[in-house]
Amino acid sequence: MKALYVHIPFCDHICAYCDFCKVHTIQKWVDPYLDALYYEIQDKHIEGDYDTVYIGGGTPSSLNILQLTKLFELLKPLTNSVKEYTIEVNPESMSDDKLDLMVKYHINRLSIGVQTFHDDLLKKIDRYHSAKQAIELIKNAKTKGIDDINVDLIYGLPFQLLENVYEDIDIIDKLHISHVSIYSLILEDHTKLKNINYRPLDDEEDAYWYDHINDYLSNHGFIHYEVSNYYHNKPSLHNLVYWHYEDYDGIGVSAHALKNHKRYENTRSMTQYMKHHYLEEIISLNQQDEMFEKIMMGLRLVGGIDILELNQLYHIDFINKYHNIIDKYMHLDMLQIRDNHLMTTSLGMKYLNTILVDFLD
Repeated sequence: MKALYVHIPFCDHICAYCDFCKVHTIQKWVDPYLDALYYEIQDKHIEGDYDTVYIGGGTPSSLNILQLTKLFELLKPLTNSVKEYTIEVNPESMSDDKLDLMVKYHINRLSIGVQTFHDDLLKKIDRYHSAKQAIELIKNAKTKGIDDINVDLIYGLPFQLLENVYEDIDIIDKLHISHVSIYSLILEDHTKLKNINYRPLDDEEDAYWYDHINDYLSNHGFIHYEVSNYYHNKPSLHNLVYWHYEDYDGIGVSAHALKNHKRYENTRSMTQYMKHHYLEEIISLNQQDEMFEKIMMGLRLVGGIDILELNQLYHIDFINKYHNIIDKYMHLDMLQIRDNHLMTTSLGMKYLNTILVDFLD
């Protein structure tokens, strides 16, 4: 699978919980940024057709029609045979014209930052759309032929009840959404909610909510395939590239790429990026680095990691090498082996970071 990630850092508003690489949409910066993006494509000799392209941010939909057209045109030579072409959007920055443009350039998947369908909770986290706007966007996209839609939800928001999440899932079910990503609120330094000392769910509360949300989604026919991701029709092909630890390209400020046993990390500085000094660091990965990262990403998947593949890739006896860790967590009912795959149990999924620390050591 040949995959490309494109980072658009612009946002009309900065949410109270967000720590992604982003800047307020300053119009005089957008075109120079897109020019720098084109420079990076040419300088890296990025060419050929990609199977998946994912435009993330930031809020890519904060660009106006002319800017989006410029973006889609510079990506056009790379998307002739694309199977899954995703763009992240927020409801308040979308319009019929933008949807029409996306259809014209063969974007076939939207990832919509909804977070919750409760207007009072949206205000608590400085979101500028309403539930009505989100629902109308979903319906309009489907009318125009974009049926593959992911909805992002967050639980553990200020004043949110578990019943509120159930109500969000009920709405998603009625809208026939094909994919859901649902994340626990995690507060990073320098975010507004962290600065006002908001207390998110503790580990025990989080595990309780996670279990009940998982059950509720399953009862609505969603298939749980990754820690935070569920689907009706198909999983995210692009994200599976990351979770299967396959090579991918990444362009834009703060973007990463993984190619030929090296990780390429772009600068987080907009001024440096727009001066065409895009590459911050190249990290050579040894076998131990790669093996741990493949374990780390693969155990996020409900289907786990292929033991025979690991043995072949790294010329090891995986079970023998890690037997102490595997035995420990199988005894605790957190890991299991099935059909030559090592996978977490439902309990282990909730304590994945604890398991991974042992593999790292």
